[in-house]
Amino acid sequence: MRLLLALSIFLLGLGSLQAQKAIQGSITNDGKPLSPVHVVNLKSGDKTTSDSEGRYQILAHPKEELQFTYMGMDTVSIIVEDVTRILNINMELRVEELDEVTVSEKRIKTYQDKIVEYQFNKNMIKSSFGFLDKETASYSLRIINEDDFERAPTINSVIMGKFAGVNASCDPSTDVLSVSMRPTSSISQNGSAIFDVDGQIMTEVNCSWLFGNVRRMAFIPSYSATAKYGTLGKGGVVVINTKTGTSLPAQTDGKPYDHARLTNNYYDQSALTETSVVDNAPQYLKDLKASTDKSEAISLYQTNAAKYRGFYPFALESYRYFSEKWGDQAFADQILDQNKMAFTDNPVALKALAYVLEAQNKMERAHEVYKEVYILRPDYAQSFIDLANSYRNLGNVESATTLYARHAYLQDEGMLPKDTVDLSRIMKRELNNLFALDNGTLKIKKRKSSEDEGYSTRLVFDWNDSEAEFVLQFVNPGDQYFKWNHSMEEMPERIRSEKELGYSMADFLLDDELPGVWKINATYLGNKQLTPVYLKATIYRNYGSKLQSKEVKVFRLALKGVNQYLFELALPSKVVQSK
Repeated sequence: MRLLLALSIFLLGLGSLQAQKAIQGSITNDGKPLSPVHVVNLKSGDKTTSDSEGRYQILAHPKEELQFTYMGMDTVSIIVEDVTRILNINMELRVEELDEVTVSEKRIKTYQDKIVEYQFNKNMIKSSFGFLDKETASYSLRIINEDDFERAPTINSVIMGKFAGVNASCDPSTDVLSVSMRPTSSISQNGSAIFDVDGQIMTEVNCSWLFGNVRRMAFIPSYSATAKYGTLGKGGVVVINTKTGTSLPAQTDGKPYDHARLTNNYYDQSALTETSVVDNAPQYLKDLKASTDKSEAISLYQTNAAKYRGFYPFALESYRYFSEKWGDQAFADQILDQNKMAFTDNPVALKALAYVLEAQNKMERAHEVYKEVYILRPDYAQSFIDLANSYRNLGNVESATTLYARHAYLQDEGMLPKDTVDLSRIMKRELNNLFALDNGTLKIKKRKSSEDEGYSTRLVFDWNDSEAEFVLQFVNPGDQYFKWNHSMEEMPERIRSEKELGYSMADFLLDDELPGVWKINATYLGNKQLTPVYLKATIYRNYGSKLQSKEVKVFRLALKGVNQYLFELALPSKVVQSK
């Protein structure tokens, strides 16, 4: 164990000594070049400006932050990574507020800012749609705090006393809390409120579970709730932050509600099929796919090999084609050998290769690639997760556990940053699953029950390029959909956290609430460069049980701005956004 820790510390030291390099690109607004845009390295203080064609160049080390400013445009900040060479920036017009006759800029609070403020600002509460602030809400938002619950005999008595115009009761036979708005006229009330508990949408909660466990509670009236929660919020929404900060245990009638049914978004069957995506692929890929026999395909590959030398997507797609289409593994491996330099010291390319090898069930080869990435990126949380999961693929659970312990140790020693948002939850879920399935191997006699119990399926998405922006679309059997928008516009705080901590993954849990066929689609938004992004989807069935199985699929995202079909899941499931 000490040897492994020493190796990690040594690798971290190497990571901090990475050389300064030139970052270049173009800066535009709606396709038109911007000049002069001021570009500054916030760590070193180096500055430059873009030329008449919007082009710039500046020196930076990995993990340093570049800031782009231009009068009348929103400031853009980008954290440089080890593989960053080209950063093409699109700047947007700034929306400014008038203060009397003076134009004043207001700094937008980041997600981390709000987390800090939440600790002392009792007018804030966290919902599945982010933080809500009583002082800035455009509707009547009433918030009560844990102090109000300490001396109260029951949960419902506090609600009745603090939320005017609201009825609340605890059913003595079922322990279910019921909350509704009192009718204001002869017309009957809208119905029962739903619950947003620690980011999970619930139709029912238990009074006894909440008693003594509420940190904050808010009530959103029906006319405001429907704007965010759809028709499901017509009876109002009770937002609850618990002291434990975890979602409620699964109950017969109180499971997390399917996010796709919170809005009236209906799928229009517009996602491009795999055939349509190929029709828009690079010419070399279209030619390969159109080949009528293997000899023709080999000839086409050899014709393009010199032209695309050093371009890892060409080598990777050619490898996949000959390995999967023609089953010629020897020739496919020869392609990788011939293009070895395209992957050397390039963690983005290596991760894409590892994804493909894993999808082909070549676990030992994938493991060797993940080790290369770990050596290149010892300070990235994703390196720990990928290598630990790779050890599990090989049946070496002790090494997987050691890696997670090593990551925790380096965080405790201040050598790696700690996360308070999504990463810690994902790593906890990975560890819980490891203990659940391998407690015999690890000689764990007893383990605590996990909040994930009761779910049948888990979807995990990894992407090789942390600059990637995209939208995942989950379409339920009723053709309603839920979107997860991984873009700077929609979730800048999360993307900043990803780059600071070094992870590029998200997960979603499914259960058996809504049976049928689910469709999973994606819209690629770009990655500030001209290379495609590789998205790995890992499907865990019977998640958390001894029958758990895993399937890996890999997708090439390159066509921008269009919804692309990925895969289907014929499972008795519903999508719940992971929190």
